[in-house]
Amino acid sequence: MSHVPMARLTVAALVLHSCPAAAGHVEIDLRAAIERAHRAAPEAVAAEGRIAEADAAVVGANVAFTTNPEIEGGVGPRFTPARPLDAEVRLDQNLEPWRRGPRRQLARAERHQVGAELDSELRALDLEVSIAFYEALFAQQAAELTGRAQDLAQRAAAVAERRRKAGDVTDLDANLARAASGRARSAGLAAATERSLAVGRLAALIGAAPDDVITLRGDLKPALPPALAAARSALATRADVRVLDAAREVATARRAQATADARPEVGIWAAYQREDTADIVLGGLRMSLPLWNRAQGPHAAAIAGEQRATRTRDATLRAAERQVADALATYASARQAVDGFEREVAPLLDDSELLLQKTVDAGQIAVHDYLIARQELMAGRREYLERLLALAKAAAGVRFAAGVTP
Repeated sequence: MSHVPMARLTVAALVLHSCPAAAGHVEIDLRAAIERAHRAAPEAVAAEGRIAEADAAVVGANVAFTTNPEIEGGVGPRFTPARPLDAEVRLDQNLEPWRRGPRRQLARAERHQVGAELDSELRALDLEVSIAFYEALFAQQAAELTGRAQDLAQRAAAVAERRRKAGDVTDLDANLARAASGRARSAGLAAATERSLAVGRLAALIGAAPDDVITLRGDLKPALPPALAAARSALATRADVRVLDAAREVATARRAQATADARPEVGIWAAYQREDTADIVLGGLRMSLPLWNRAQGPHAAAIAGEQRATRTRDATLRAAERQVADALATYASARQAVDGFEREVAPLLDDSELLLQKTVDAGQIAVHDYLIARQELMAGRREYLERLLALAKAAAGVRFAAGVTP
């Protein structure tokens, strides 16, 4: 009997929300579930919207001038006997000679930061989807286990009834066997409920429609996670670390912008005047004098932001190294528990289950002994599934700590 059967089992996804995807059959493994979640999860959709907004900000930063030209005019009479009209028109444009580059640099840095934040949110989503996927597999296999136990309990109850009629067992023994069969049916219904809830949680994350039928592919024995050295080497590219790199980049761009804002504003102007019968054309250069406000506040804030992002990044990397080491230790312990169970316990459970089925069918076991044996077998099988689930979650924890996508 296989200890880790391939779960290709169809279950109805009971979800409470609708999704643009048409109702139908959804067959997924863990990778496919994560890919669907990246497209359909609300947080992923919202993050994509922020990306579009950041792209729009880059478009706005690339315009030649952030201020439009200003035109000013006036006309009025002279208070003389002839009362000729004087007129004046003036056109003014701020040139922004040293502000355009820092403005574009800041927009690109903020776009990069939003992209890194999206990756960080997807990293957390990957962990949530992984846990939900493994819990759905666990619930499905637990439901299968209760189904097998229910079949055995029904057969045992039938055998006990025949033996009661033959006078081999008492009415109490037959009643206990029937009660065990009823409890097995109730446990099967409870397991089906847990399965529906677990699949529903996964369905909500992957954007399944209410009528979609989900088939889970995979098992509770995950692929090996990255080794300690490989996990540590990947930490510098972990999404939350890249968010801090991007935050430092933004702070640097803001410091460059503050430096540019401290310089004089330069503009050009052109004017036409008519005085009495004379036409006059004028042009000139306008420049501000940054005597008092030289962007001291924004400059200091940008430097503080750079320092904060740098220190936070260093602290995050130190904490991440410990997280990876702890996650790998947890995985190693869970792996040892599964390997030990498969080596020392699972073969005995297989043999005992076969023997119990034979002795029940042959009526060669007392009802009391059957109930004890059945309980032990169920507890052992359930314990094995729990060990596998702990191993799968530990592997997901290693991938999350290292920032590696399944």
